[in-house]
Amino acid sequence: MNGPLVTVGVPVYRGHDMVAATLECVRTQTYTNIDVLISVDAADETTAEACRPFLADRRFRMAIQPARLGWAGNTDWTMRHRRGEFYIYQQHDDTVSPDYVASLVAAAKRWPEASILFSEMELRGPRTVMFRDPSLVGDRATRGFTYLERLNTSMFRGLMRGSALEATAGLRISEFDSFGSDMALMAELALAGEFRFVEGPVYLKNIHGKNLQLKFGTWPEATKRAAWASFGAWMMEIFVPIGASPDERWHLFDTVLERFLVARGLRNWRGARWLFSKGRRMEAAADANRSPTLRLLDGLRRSGHIDGWIRRRSRFMLCDIDNRDAAGREALLRDILARLRGGGRFDPAILDASWSSIEARAVGRFAGG
Repeated sequence: MNGPLVTVGVPVYRGHDMVAATLECVRTQTYTNIDVLISVDAADETTAEACRPFLADRRFRMAIQPARLGWAGNTDWTMRHRRGEFYIYQQHDDTVSPDYVASLVAAAKRWPEASILFSEMELRGPRTVMFRDPSLVGDRATRGFTYLERLNTSMFRGLMRGSALEATAGLRISEFDSFGSDMALMAELALAGEFRFVEGPVYLKNIHGKNLQLKFGTWPEATKRAAWASFGAWMMEIFVPIGASPDERWHLFDTVLERFLVARGLRNWRGARWLFSKGRRMEAAADANRSPTLRLLDGLRRSGHIDGWIRRRSRFMLCDIDNRDAAGREALLRDILARLRGGGRFDPAILDASWSSIEARAVGRFAGG
């Protein structure tokens, strides 16, 4: 098939039992002009051996990283060593529909202003749920603010335009398994161009108990708050400097802080939280023990309608945020600012202020100090 070269990055670590199915799925794509870059982390020879049979296909190449890079570092390595005009991140334990690459490349031609073309995502595990995130369009500010509010990640598996990736800092690294690194990159890509949903192809995500995102939910609350603060500092670095004047940058400063410090939406309503999280445990019970109402709710959840309805009307917050807890909000605020200052990438001069005056103003605004 004629068309632009697409690099498919496959970072993998301890995935010898799943990676072959993923690579076969990529090998048999209907779109053939692909460059498949496998990056095996931490000299994992067992996984490398599982990948080697695919190197007989000249479109495949493999690098073995001598030291542990972690998921974000290893993924970023594949992004930086892409050869194609476009890049797709392919998790080593997931698959895609046979026309996945072809459909997204065709869509990229229809929407040349798009930085990402993405599809429906099907989660397969204890339950099957379809995610259909909407397109992200409008001017630069609208796209950025909308993404900041949603913080959705299905498009991270989509087709990324190489020129848009060049405008980003890549995937950031933190001591919290780089939590939020994918969302920070998506924020930068939202500022670079549109996100276009493409009807037809499907990304098939396997939930098998070892997924990294499941680990985040098991962290102690203190770890969640620290990871959330680290992520918040990254988003301050991304959004605040885009303002054209100090007043605009202060507005962006307040907007990002408010997003990370103030809980809002249906996930904070007790009934919705139960339905979204604890209600999922109904699947462990036998159908015979469920009331007709619970069976109906379970069916709606499996269809994705309830999850999607709640997600569109709520804010994702990694940690518990009590809007009445001024002391807790102040502690989180100070942690975000300390990490922003410690990162060394944010210049307070863009706000015509010193670090001490920035902190005093933020505490007064968001913690009532």
